[in-house]
Amino acid sequence: MVGFQNNSVFGEAGQTQTGKSDLQESAGANPPCPQCNSAKLWKDGLRSPMFSDPIQRWLCRDCGYRFSDPEDVKRAWNAFEHVERLESKTLKSDVAISSARQICVSETKNLVAEQQKLEVPQRTEVNLKGAIVDFLWQLKRKNYAEDTLSSYGYNLQELIELGVNLFDPQSFIDKMTELGDKKTNVRKYNLAKAYKCFLNYNKIEAKLPKYKFKRPLPYVPPEKFLDQLIACALSDQMSTFLQTLKETGARPGEAIRLEWTDIDIASKTINISHPEKGCNPRILPISDNLTKTLLALPHDKKNLIFNYKNKHACSQSFRRMRKRAICKLANPELRKIDFYTYRYWRATEEYDRSHKDYDSVIYLLGHNSLRYVLLYKQLSKARRCGRGEEYIVKEAKTKKEAKALLEDGFEYVMDKGGASLFRKLK
Repeated sequence: MVGFQNNSVFGEAGQTQTGKSDLQESAGANPPCPQCNSAKLWKDGLRSPMFSDPIQRWLCRDCGYRFSDPEDVKRAWNAFEHVERLESKTLKSDVAISSARQICVSETKNLVAEQQKLEVPQRTEVNLKGAIVDFLWQLKRKNYAEDTLSSYGYNLQELIELGVNLFDPQSFIDKMTELGDKKTNVRKYNLAKAYKCFLNYNKIEAKLPKYKFKRPLPYVPPEKFLDQLIACALSDQMSTFLQTLKETGARPGEAIRLEWTDIDIASKTINISHPEKGCNPRILPISDNLTKTLLALPHDKKNLIFNYKNKHACSQSFRRMRKRAICKLANPELRKIDFYTYRYWRATEEYDRSHKDYDSVIYLLGHNSLRYVLLYKQLSKARRCGRGEEYIVKEAKTKKEAKALLEDGFEYVMDKGGASLFRKLK
């Protein structure tokens, strides 16, 4: 399953008394799934027959099919051959079963109470981890994003490590109260979000606490810091990937899914054809240098420009490169930069270049409203704070020159000496 990022299913992990796979053990060999022939299996506990040793149960992580170990089943039937099978015996018929008995009111109340107790399964590693696997598999079938699956799986696994019974919402509430300030409201919010989705899937009604937090302003570094990381990239692919983020302001997931057919060489544009988070597709201009660099990358059979396995692998490669760049350049500020920093920087630059034109920023980022675009107004002010506003001033003596300056983002200031003065932020 994608959320766990592990392949551990066999070997020493299966020798535990629970018959359940451990997430941290290495994989081994076993008969494949009889339905889809997949080798990615999950030990799903033991079944105890009457006349033989326990039978190992398996769960296929590709198709969700559960089955018993064929060798254990064969051994169980061999031990059962000398015993007459119960299916061949005639049990009491339906006519002989009396159904005229009644239960008194007090016994009925006790029965309801016992049923309510049974609604909360006992906390064991078998049913909790198996429930997470089923939950993530169903989300994958509903076409949830890979990032969502990975995040939910990580958060639910952390709750298990904290001692939370996922089938008992009260244990989650008690644990969050017990943690207090040991975890921030942002972390508690993410845990509660994943757990709420898990409860909805299992049809468990609960009122979880709400955690409010204010989003801090993201870090917008000087352009030279971004260029330093691009220059320190050891591979052409990572260098080109970062330059693409810088010029387009695309999300890393949008950039990693770019295809060769998305590049228009004649017009020097690139098509963001796989937008994320409900954003709009857009066609954005790129520089001549980036166009040549993209075309110089090796072509693979998948028609993708960047051949990283997924965004997680690309992010790991970037963090290793950033660590080396920090040591090489002795610049700890580079540690604040990630993939989204390039997006924040590009949008802030667009806001200043277009002279506070929100429509230009909306199109660049692919947003549908001003809800998140107003963030870049704050970032623009924060970036200029302490160094004042620096302008580029030009003059126009004809209407044609004035029109060209206005189209380039300049603002009309005044007429002086027979010429019109225009300015725009640097």
